[in-house]
Amino acid sequence: MINPILTHDDGRKATWFELYFDLVFVVAVAALAGALSHHYDWAGFLEFGFLFLVLWWLWLGHTFHASRFDKDRPDQWAVGFAQIIAVVFIAYGASDAFGARAWAFAGGVAAFKAFLMLGYLRESTRPGLRRLCTIYAAIYATQVALWAGSIWAGPNLRLALWSAALALDVITPFLVAAETRRAPPNPEHLPERFGLFTIILLGETAAAAVHALDHGPELHGDSLTVALLGALLGFLYWVGYFRRAKGNAERHVSDATSGRNLRLWAYGHIPLYLGIASLGAGTVYLAHHTTLTGPAPWVFSTGAALSMVGVTVVSLATYRRPLASGWPYFAIAMLAAASPAMVSSAPLLVGCHAVLAAGQIAMSILLKRNAQTLI
Repeated sequence: MINPILTHDDGRKATWFELYFDLVFVVAVAALAGALSHHYDWAGFLEFGFLFLVLWWLWLGHTFHASRFDKDRPDQWAVGFAQIIAVVFIAYGASDAFGARAWAFAGGVAAFKAFLMLGYLRESTRPGLRRLCTIYAAIYATQVALWAGSIWAGPNLRLALWSAALALDVITPFLVAAETRRAPPNPEHLPERFGLFTIILLGETAAAAVHALDHGPELHGDSLTVALLGALLGFLYWVGYFRRAKGNAERHVSDATSGRNLRLWAYGHIPLYLGIASLGAGTVYLAHHTTLTGPAPWVFSTGAALSMVGVTVVSLATYRRPLASGWPYFAIAMLAAASPAMVSSAPLLVGCHAVLAAGQIAMSILLKRNAQTLI
């Protein structure tokens, strides 16, 4: 066990500024989901997934920094507000990030990363934290160069630069693993922030139900059914995350094993968030394309399956269970992915996913009663 050099006060909660900070990400996620709902096919899903991961890692970078160092000071508010302005440009560019608005998206990301870099450089004078802060600052400086340089690059080179920058995001937790044990994030604050971002995405499923009812020329029974079942699906994922998986439980990091468990928990949110975010756009689309044709039902079902996989991985990390023990839940997710082959209409498809999501919850309750272990 490694003695930490960074300690935290008990009872750390999200600040009012952090809640305000999250609002701009609500707008950015809505912009991405809106673009996906108009191009709800495999190409649209892949573009959405890539851009969403870029956006989420910005939020994640800010959250990990704040969980370690935020003291709710005016100077930190000023930096946070500058990052909010950067996300405004990102949200503006999100609707055509691979086209005419690439400059806005890339420029906003570069600016956000630059502020993260400066934040870690500022903390590098703290005793024992120089290595952690230097690694983070070097990674963010590299990403600033990649994102800023892409503004003047052609489409193919731009995508390569963006992909390299995102790859750095993906591997960063492994690059700082040893330092994370010495300077862990706040065990209460970090999961609370993840829970709040989960609420943001689940809120988009409720908003999608409204859009699904509002966007058609007139309201039909099938459209109403899809909208209501989409909202129900969001509620079931809320139950799955906060009650079944206990995704917002405290996360203490004191040794290599707990560090690996923290990374498993954090990475489990990737399929969960991708799935939930895509389901809102899918609800809007399927409400007005109720006869299942083309790739749309498969895209929707892939999102549902990703959500089920994600909440299961988060649950396994919470209860420190091996991934193999989650096979019954992964089997249900596979059924969700294959469901378009079994049903013929959008209401039946969304209803099928609601039944399967409820089935995961029911299975966890049954296993808890039988073994006193809920996963």
